[in-house]
Amino acid sequence: MAGCTTHFSVLLMRYLKEKYNVVFTDFPYLVRLNPNIPWKTRGNASVRLTIRANIEISELAEIVWQKSLEYVEYVSNYTKFNRKPGIAITYLSNLSKLESFYEKAVRDIIPLDLAKKVSEKYGIITRGERGIIGSIASLGFNPDKKGFTYELLTYKNDSESRQVDEETVIKFDERHFPYVFSNYDYVKKEVQIISHGNDPVLYGVRGTDPYVLASALEEIKVLNRINGAMIFKTNQGTDDHIIGEKGTYYQTFRSLIKVATVKILRGGDVVVISEDQEAIIFYKETGELNEASKLLKQGDEIIVTGSLKPSSIYGRILEAENMTILSLDAYTFSNPRCPKCNGSTESIGRDKGFRCKKCGYKFHGEKQKKEITRGLITNIQYQSRKYRHLTKPIFLEYNRDNLDVLAKQKLVHYLLYYQK
Repeated sequence: MAGCTTHFSVLLMRYLKEKYNVVFTDFPYLVRLNPNIPWKTRGNASVRLTIRANIEISELAEIVWQKSLEYVEYVSNYTKFNRKPGIAITYLSNLSKLESFYEKAVRDIIPLDLAKKVSEKYGIITRGERGIIGSIASLGFNPDKKGFTYELLTYKNDSESRQVDEETVIKFDERHFPYVFSNYDYVKKEVQIISHGNDPVLYGVRGTDPYVLASALEEIKVLNRINGAMIFKTNQGTDDHIIGEKGTYYQTFRSLIKVATVKILRGGDVVVISEDQEAIIFYKETGELNEASKLLKQGDEIIVTGSLKPSSIYGRILEAENMTILSLDAYTFSNPRCPKCNGSTESIGRDKGFRCKKCGYKFHGEKQKKEITRGLITNIQYQSRKYRHLTKPIFLEYNRDNLDVLAKQKLVHYLLYYQK
């Protein structure tokens, strides 16, 4: 089994609760980092725990680090998969100072040396290697600054295959929309909550209300034994990875494009070349976004959000995540009819007028403008059907965190020891 950061965090929470009577003052945080990093882990995430405990911070760091080493050795097989775990621990008063580090981690590339300098500057206790980058970034995530969502994750026994009832997933999703999202693909008729990796996660349900998500434990039917569950507060669905306009390699940004050519590749991918010779690819897997890109033509103006990657063919290419059409070349122009016999005409030359192909009459006139149907709509966003973790669905509205500490503690404790 490959292990999972969230699974480790749940095991760690149980251990800290039972051994040291630690109090959890918030949900654990699941913080996704820059999705474009080539050497990232599959989920590219870190987990943050906010606790109150009668333990010296240095002692707590050693406890957490030792438990981490045990997990990656016996569960994650870190030597086989070249895992490089890391932890970071600090006081609550330091968190606001780390917000800019989080923003860089979710949008850019952070070298390990920078993470070490930040930890030294703010007195953050770290253990490990590359994993400390994500650990420090999770400390800087401020959910009240831009918004947040929740994810309920459930866990299974090691040897079991995942068996989730599709019909109950659909009923749950329909019953609780718009407080849940990205749980079922109604076009492809595919369940999207099931983990497909070699890890202990059974399924994960995404939404904006923790109590709605907790109800999934009873409403979604599974044949597996659920061995623990947890609701994570997360930056998923926030668009936090988008830096704005213009960017460089491995960043996600918005770009104003005037279409020059559109090419549909074998297999269904679409490559659009701009008048500035920028290449944008709309992958077939993006569904409606890909279909919309096929209808583009020369002269259309669009804003594309995507991540910039190196390309052996185009030098660099923008992988499209969504698209907004600003204007369409929705007109055709044709020669006027002959004013004498109504025959078709041909141009004699620039500024020389037209000649009737039937009667030969020559005259000056204007080309006739005709509006055509393009099948596209301006000023709406076409979005990929395949969401990245950080992609904000068009309909999504964030809820404020209105739960007091006691309510969170009760829900966290209930989930921590959930068995079914």
